[in-house]
Amino acid sequence: MKLLSISTASDTLSLSIVIDKKLIASFTSQGNKKHAELIAPELKKLIYKSGITFADLNGICVNLGPGSFTGLRVGLATAKGIIYGSQLKLYGYTNFEELLYQAILENKLIGKIAVLIPSRKNEFYFAAFEVIDKNFVQLDVFELMTLQDFKNHIHHFDKIVTEKKMLETLSNEFQAIEVIGIENNSYYGALIIESNSQKYLCDNYFYLEPLYLKNFDLKLKKKS
Repeated sequence: MKLLSISTASDTLSLSIVIDKKLIASFTSQGNKKHAELIAPELKKLIYKSGITFADLNGICVNLGPGSFTGLRVGLATAKGIIYGSQLKLYGYTNFEELLYQAILENKLIGKIAVLIPSRKNEFYFAAFEVIDKNFVQLDVFELMTLQDFKNHIHHFDKIVTEKKMLETLSNEFQAIEVIGIENNSYYGALIIESNSQKYLCDNYFYLEPLYLKNFDLKLKKKS
């Protein structure tokens, strides 16, 4: 498969061109939160660098979240814009899976794994998986919880996977269990799609929304 993969769920903007599981070209920008400004020009450069065209692709992969509200909307809107009116397919996967799959391939994970993605204040997006021979199965529904809530569940897990920026914080908080910090990388999203493309195919992409897991309150500035 020839895939363009887009990940904007975190502070990291990650774009990848992947052909038959091989990374052909990529772009990564970390920490500046300028996804909306960078994504279109960097995609254009990436396509040129890879030597292929959008017409050569089989599909677009996009990280659906949970994560940054603005980042997720930028990534999904871009993916929809590319495939609108084309014959390309849209594939969507979760932020939990992107972080987990990279950890599996780089750290040879097995067992029951908790994935914690930072939200606001002391809250985290939580997912539980069982990993066997590079394959993973979701064990429960995705949740939003505090670290105190998670302490009631930690005895069920062998390891924790989180964003790299949270590695020190969670390692100090949970010293009895190994914590693995991962930087978002869209390449692993493409590998997930390659592993089971039918599972992640979004047929009716027009109404597809990011995975937020919570409501966002719109705060309006009061007039003086």
